[in-house]
Amino acid sequence: MRKLIYAILVGIAALLVGVGLTHPVVGHAAEVPVTGLSAGDAVIKDANGKVVTGQGPFDRYQSYSVNYAWQIPDGVKLAGNTSTVSVPAGLEPNADISFDITDSTGTVVGHFSIKAGSSTGTVTYNENADAAVNRHGSLSFHASGTSDNNNQGNGWTVNKIGWISGMEPQGTPNELTWNVAFNSASANIGTVTITDTLGPGQTYVPGSVYAPTGSYDAKGNFIPDGGTLTPAVSVNGSEMTFTFSNVTKAVDMTYKTKPTLTNNEGKWTNTASASNGGSVSATVTWGGSGTGTGEEPSEVTLTKTASDGTKLPDAIYKLEDSLGQVMFSALKTDENGQINLHMLTPGDYTLTEVTAPDGYELNTTPIKFTVAAGQKPIQLNAVDPKTTTTVPTPDKGSLLIKKTGMNGVALPGAVFTLKAASGEVIKEGLETDANGEILLPYLAAGTYTLVETKAPEGYTINSAPITVEIPADGHEVVVPIKDQQVTGGSETPTPNPQEPQVPGVTPPTKPIEPTTPGVTPTKPTTPGVAVPTKPIKPIKPGVTPATKPTTPSTAGTIKPGVTGSTSTGTTTPGGMGTDSRSNARSVGHAGGSGAVGQARNANGTARMGAHGQTMTRLPQTNEQTSPWAAVIGLIGLLGVGVFGRLYRHQD
Repeated sequence: MRKLIYAILVGIAALLVGVGLTHPVVGHAAEVPVTGLSAGDAVIKDANGKVVTGQGPFDRYQSYSVNYAWQIPDGVKLAGNTSTVSVPAGLEPNADISFDITDSTGTVVGHFSIKAGSSTGTVTYNENADAAVNRHGSLSFHASGTSDNNNQGNGWTVNKIGWISGMEPQGTPNELTWNVAFNSASANIGTVTITDTLGPGQTYVPGSVYAPTGSYDAKGNFIPDGGTLTPAVSVNGSEMTFTFSNVTKAVDMTYKTKPTLTNNEGKWTNTASASNGGSVSATVTWGGSGTGTGEEPSEVTLTKTASDGTKLPDAIYKLEDSLGQVMFSALKTDENGQINLHMLTPGDYTLTEVTAPDGYELNTTPIKFTVAAGQKPIQLNAVDPKTTTTVPTPDKGSLLIKKTGMNGVALPGAVFTLKAASGEVIKEGLETDANGEILLPYLAAGTYTLVETKAPEGYTINSAPITVEIPADGHEVVVPIKDQQVTGGSETPTPNPQEPQVPGVTPPTKPIEPTTPGVTPTKPTTPGVAVPTKPIKPIKPGVTPATKPTTPSTAGTIKPGVTGSTSTGTTTPGGMGTDSRSNARSVGHAGGSGAVGQARNANGTARMGAHGQTMTRLPQTNEQTSPWAAVIGLIGLLGVGVFGRLYRHQD
């Protein structure tokens, strides 16, 4: 059971992690600061084009157009961003509406969309909207009122309305429904003919007539009684006739037409009349339009030349705006020496050269200019002078001082003074570098005196003045100078390590040759010591002749030869190397001279390893034995076994 619960928890965790990793990151468009698209900015017109702004309430059976004039500040980024369009109170779209916003050339610069019954719509801009200054435009769409202003109760002869009842997948209408109601008083009027004239842009859908019977209440609402009438339908061009026989109740007829659009916009009007009197018209509208325009921004051209007018390619400039922010960091002049800047919005700018063409000096003077809306192309010019190379004049040369020891080793740190022939100090404090050299370029031709004022450490100063002639042909004069090493010094310091001492040396001042492994001191004081001249075969570990155990002495250097004593120092070769845990060296018994780590128990029994040594390091590898690791491992195995037993018992 526990295994099942664990598996379920792991699965849930994995699922949550997977969902978190695959959940899409949704980016949100920025709202563009625009004027003219609020509800208060809208101009409202009725179906005849008459301005009715502020003349609500607006009738639900009437069509209106909502019109805006908008403007966007220069320099605002539009691509991918949006603006909200607010619908005036009392109006709402009677269907979903969407259309493109275009400029004067037909280029799409944005898209408008709004849902049926919504109070706000959205304009989404594309990159083309960024390509102009002084951006402005218009927006309009159709809507219906939200109030019932023409409630005629049930005393009217004929009435008519229409609406959009079908849409294409791309969001344009493909079906209209027309509603013609008559005989609201439910009178016995016998045969009645309804003549309906279709306006342009629509065709009748055969078989779409549906005429339920019923009655109208005092508020003008139709209440069906379950009955229907089937009229005789005749179509003659745009004129349609519906002939009903034996009409005794109110009739609420509907039929459908297929509309066509012009420039993504439609306005369809029908007029119906009844043979027993009365005529009425209705209009259905859909869509809208939007425009966006602006002015071409100014173009700026920078031409880079040399002093002689030669066009210079490969000069690199940076462009900054009025706030000092870098817009472009590496604008490069082309083969004509030009940089062309397009689509700059009005404002102040600065061009600064950051890299000059090869062979020319950098011109760091900033080039400031101003761009205005509709301004003619701006021409800028900049000149770079050729780079001038300093060449020694024919009457100058150079001096190279090379300071070495007698063995040719370069000597840094030697200090010299250079004097003219008149004794005037030309330069002082001249110090040789790491290569033992001093270079003095562009010295006027003539005679000089070179005097060493400080020798390198470990060397004697060479105080003899040296006369140097600098020729007038510009050549370099090399002066080698050597210093003598101070007596007792070394010309070339080399490592001189001392001869390593033989391990296991006892207090005598001079090192002795290491003894053969296993040899005991010459004069052992404790019984059981073998003859010191050569190693003997190890005896079987056991109890030595009974002696009183000695008290262990404190680690340190004591007099050798005392049984059980230790001495600080390096073990003898017979001791398998230096014990990394202690500097103590054991004096061995039973043929074990200097055995590392040899231990003695309270009864004086020596635990012996091979060749009389207790091995606390593993042979060859020199690794430490680890009894505690074995104990810990044993405890771990015991714990695992107990846990497994308890787990099986609980299952």
